Amino acid sequence: MKSRAALAAAAARSGVFLNEVSKQPAVSILIYTQVNEGDIDIRARMFAPHHGIPEDPATGSANVALIGLLAKLRPEANLSLSKTIAQGVEMGRPSILQATAEKKDGAVTATFIGGRCVPVMSGSIELG
Repeated sequence: MKSRAALAAAAARSGVFLNEVSKQPAVSILIYTQVNEGDIDIRARMFAPHHGIPEDPATGSANVALIGLLAKLRPEANLSLSKTIAQGVEMGRPSILQATAEKKDGAVTATFIGGRCVPVMSGSIELG
């Protein structure tokens, strides 16, 4: 997205997701904008209403792919790229993710994701 305002205004249209996005191999849509807000480098949102997820507050799998893409698009042949990503802000469940990608000889060789989120449930499973 071109701006944080555009990101904040985005909304998933369930009909479009059901009729169009569900035909693709993707299961969700991650949108983002790069920002310079103190420690935050990227603001992101993820939608998958056709899978019963109107919006996800912290999507590690999508953001680790994003950092890999951003590293791939950089012109440097060798780099370590780290970004702090805020997600879930617009839905009132802010999460902070730390994403890193390593690029060597023009190829992304590793990606990493971690961070903090607001737990909404916990539990245990007993097998036996």
